[in-house]
Amino acid sequence: MKKCIMLIALLVFFISNIYAGSLRITANPCPRSYSCMITDSMNSRAILFSGGNYRLPWGQFFNDVWSLDFNMEVWKLITPPEPLPSPRIMGSVAHDQAGNRMVLFGGGLAGYNPHCNDVWSLDLTMGSEEWTEITPSGTPPLPRGSVTPIIDPINNRLIIFGGEDGSVANNEVWSLDFNTLTWTELNPSGTLPATRFAYCAVHDQNAHRMIVFGGCDYWQPMMNDIWALDLTYGSESWQQLYPGGSQPSPRCRHFCTCDYLNNDMIIGFGYDYKGYLIYYNDVWKLDLNSLMWAQILPGGVIEGRRGSCASYNPINEQVLIFGGDQSYDRYFGDTYALSLDSLAIKEKQKSSVSISPYIKILPNPSQLPCKLNVFVPFPGNVALRVFDASGRFVNTLIKDQRNSGNYIINWDGKDNSGKKVSAGTYFINLEIDGISEIEKVVLIE
Repeated sequence: MKKCIMLIALLVFFISNIYAGSLRITANPCPRSYSCMITDSMNSRAILFSGGNYRLPWGQFFNDVWSLDFNMEVWKLITPPEPLPSPRIMGSVAHDQAGNRMVLFGGGLAGYNPHCNDVWSLDLTMGSEEWTEITPSGTPPLPRGSVTPIIDPINNRLIIFGGEDGSVANNEVWSLDFNTLTWTELNPSGTLPATRFAYCAVHDQNAHRMIVFGGCDYWQPMMNDIWALDLTYGSESWQQLYPGGSQPSPRCRHFCTCDYLNNDMIIGFGYDYKGYLIYYNDVWKLDLNSLMWAQILPGGVIEGRRGSCASYNPINEQVLIFGGDQSYDRYFGDTYALSLDSLAIKEKQKSSVSISPYIKILPNPSQLPCKLNVFVPFPGNVALRVFDASGRFVNTLIKDQRNSGNYIINWDGKDNSGKKVSAGTYFINLEIDGISEIEKVVLIE
């Protein structure tokens, strides 16, 4: 971990002399996905915890804690004394503002598909941050990950919904009462949402309800529905909402935060599978007062990804976005600020910002099927064609209208007649509304 920090520190030192607006930092979190982040508004900072990176030797999960100062724009490693929560991915945190702490529940641990249901509290006192494990009474929820908890401040409790254990998803609702430190499974009235995980949720403070968007279940289509859980104590109830405006595409493992100044739910990125993987790079807001969706169209383009986390910076009216991945092929350690007042993305660290389409082939040379990472920076008419070394047309892999994002396309090595091509050199040509990009690939037996 220390070597990783030192390496990134050296990289950022050089990068900060190139990119305007770069953070004045000495270190920052290693590239990772499935971290979790909160807004510590009392101390004007975001708090980042955990995450994982399977590209590191043997795969690596983290249990480190980082803070990002809203004013100085500086990442700082926080080193609480032991005991510490186990390294994990897909853990869940919520900011208990009344208790000046971050509450952690569950997640996935290293090894063959283990999940946990432990509860920890991180004291957010500046300079005295310290973890404490909480051992509630009552029957706890079964181990799970990929939930988004919220704090019910009126009833002083943590609320979790859904989640998965590596093979099964659920639609349960659980409450951890902070007054009695007791777990209780709730049985809300109304129609239940479908089982899911990797959704996102926020607390609608004006209506005292939990708002849930999207998510997925094993071998089922991704979702983009909206549900509201009324948090009236003892009378909790589900209701499906039908917001107006254009809708975000179905997705899971997207980031989410809440702009409490304007009572907007902000979601973005994530991925879907439609016979091929697509990693979204769009951002949307749901006005929780009017229940209207609107797409945010910032200047600048970020590569599509899943597994990012986000925090709302009320001082500068920004959404801070960190990390993510494109499956297990690529991990990001970049940080961005999306300024909601000007709808512009400010680059906070060295990253992969691009406004040009590209094709990446990993590995190259490649055996079949050949895996193509196609980046579409803006919506348009997309054509992806294969030509041989002599310039002869071989096959068309894409020819239709596509939204912006990263598409993972598998070429099975066949030409347009269904015949398998021979080993050799081929060229992949990507065209988007007249803009062309070509990448060479060498196929081997």
